Amino acid sequence: MQSFLWRIYVFRFCNAFTLIFPIYVAMFVDIGLSPTQIGFCLTAWSVTTFLLQALAGAAADRWSRRYVLAFGQLAFAGCFTLWWVAPNFAGILAGLILWGIKSAATNGVYEALVFDTLKANERAEDYLQVLGRSRAFDSLGSLASAVGAALLGGMGYEPAIVGSIAAAVVGIVAAMALPGAPVALTVASISFFDRLRMGLGEVRRRPAVLAIVVFAACVWTMGPGLQEFWPVYGRGVGLSLSAISVIVGCQFVVEALGNLAAHRLQAVQTHWFYAAYLVFGLMLAAAAALYTAPGMALLIVYSGGLRLIDAVFEGRLQALIPSETRATIGAVKGLGVQMGNTCLYALIAGVAHAASYRAAFLCIGLIVFAMGLAWLAGSAMRARSN
Repeated sequence: MQSFLWRIYVFRFCNAFTLIFPIYVAMFVDIGLSPTQIGFCLTAWSVTTFLLQALAGAAADRWSRRYVLAFGQLAFAGCFTLWWVAPNFAGILAGLILWGIKSAATNGVYEALVFDTLKANERAEDYLQVLGRSRAFDSLGSLASAVGAALLGGMGYEPAIVGSIAAAVVGIVAAMALPGAPVALTVASISFFDRLRMGLGEVRRRPAVLAIVVFAACVWTMGPGLQEFWPVYGRGVGLSLSAISVIVGCQFVVEALGNLAAHRLQAVQTHWFYAAYLVFGLMLAAAAALYTAPGMALLIVYSGGLRLIDAVFEGRLQALIPSETRATIGAVKGLGVQMGNTCLYALIAGVAHAASYRAAFLCIGLIVFAMGLAWLAGSAMRARSN
């Protein structure tokens, strides 16, 4: 079991060690892409993931989760290769489509592999703690990326892109070192599309699962989905690439701490997480109102807090769903995330084009606050009716 744990932690680190990640949206700005073009490219990434997410989850349940993860890393390497040879709108767009394939092949599939391997070893109750630790390794990989990007900041974007290609190749090796998921051997008689229908039907029929999927998708959209734009905030307040990378690195440290603490909060009542979501919305709005370098400290806390909430609800989701459709249901959650991301990127592009990125951040902060308030009010009404 210790060997398995270290292998999944190493894969998670390799998956996140992407030198260009802390500064890639800043690169889009610096090569001359407009807010509309950036929004279009990121939407293409989101739509690609949306279209392929459930199919990737069903393929992982039907065949091999390990091979699906490795294929995702191969697509990731292709993304950065395109950015290296064609740093223009067409190259960025095509690369992000490949990134979307990688996201579809990873989100939900990794979690399903981990949970079912633990379950097969009668350690399913340790899932949230293992998930928190694996996400901490994810944050450490991102932190290493930020440190590397800070050191390479004075050399432009090309060294970070080449390093990202090499890291993706290592990620392929790390994925192939993972074990095969036990469930893939016991449910092979169920067809691909039957499995897809099973997963979608499971979410639709069970209100508790649906509620978690919807809330977790919103948390991910407004957290990791939005933090792609923190480098744009940094550029907007006059920070260098190295300074932005350092700040993003601090964000990953806070995220790692949040992930490590998530298992201690699994018994906390849901309405407290709705309240926290509301507070984080106010925090984002305040950062947008300040729009200064110190304001990025609020963005660090905001990102770390939403990551913690996501980890808690990921644990709750895995505890509710059956093994035979685990990766597929994880992919259904991913569909919700990509729908949210598509709306988010369209909103940012529209508001930034009409006004500024600062106005876009303020708008989104107020939306997060309103969503938290609505969920909190709904929770209070259900409590009174019971």
